[in-house]
Amino acid sequence: MKAETEGGAAAARAGEVRSVARAGLLLNAVVDEPGGRSLTELAAVTDLNISTVHRLLRTLCSEGLLCRDPVSERFLPGPLLMRLARRSLSSAGLPEAADALRGLVDATGETASLGVRRADEVVVLLSMPSLAPFRYDGQPGMRRPVWHSAMGLAVLAFAEAPPQEAARRWEDGGTAPAGAADRLRDELLTTQFRGHAVFDDPEAPGLRAVAVPVLTDGRVWTAVEVQGPAARLEGERLEAAAAALKRAALHLQDLPISLALSRA
Repeated sequence: MKAETEGGAAAARAGEVRSVARAGLLLNAVVDEPGGRSLTELAAVTDLNISTVHRLLRTLCSEGLLCRDPVSERFLPGPLLMRLARRSLSSAGLPEAADALRGLVDATGETASLGVRRADEVVVLLSMPSLAPFRYDGQPGMRRPVWHSAMGLAVLAFAEAPPQEAARRWEDGGTAPAGAADRLRDELLTTQFRGHAVFDDPEAPGLRAVAVPVLTDGRVWTAVEVQGPAARLEGERLEAAAAALKRAALHLQDLPISLALSRA
């Protein structure tokens, strides 16, 4: 009898853990999409059945973690989740990071962004737009391939793995065009030498980004960049932007947000 009782309690605990894990999947799916997601979209991206998703969404909405737009019927972050996010970001030094990005906008005239590496992507955490009429508008939450961005190159160049290994990983992943791994290795070595990465986006001709790593406790997970028209980021202006970025990186590395991300 005792064994049956213990077995039932263990099964109940396992069910609770499974429900929490599924709720976490739903929360991640919602916050990763700026416009929110519908019921069917959430079921598709989480690979959960509709009835399970509906039940969990009802609970998450009742607790304020999510809410449902009555017009679009899409699920969005709720008031409790937003309040938690504001408190977390405030205590993590995000206001100070925003000030550092504003200083970069003032110094360079270009849009400034802070990003963090997540696997083989760089996620934009914070972006401050340029005041120039013709500018690049960064969006927090935007994801870029780590091999295909200035911040990604800056992180890779100063990561623990040497450039040769980083280039080989890209090639082994099967996504590198012929000869691209060698070019990546050379670009990472150049970035190490000059202390900043320069990336001209082939998918957006005329757009250039300059980035430097944010070193914390000898590790590199984050980077800071400015991005704008290539014609405004060349010669002396490019060097001045790189110098401003390096000053900002020194300030950012001491903030709680960088310390937390370096231990992610």
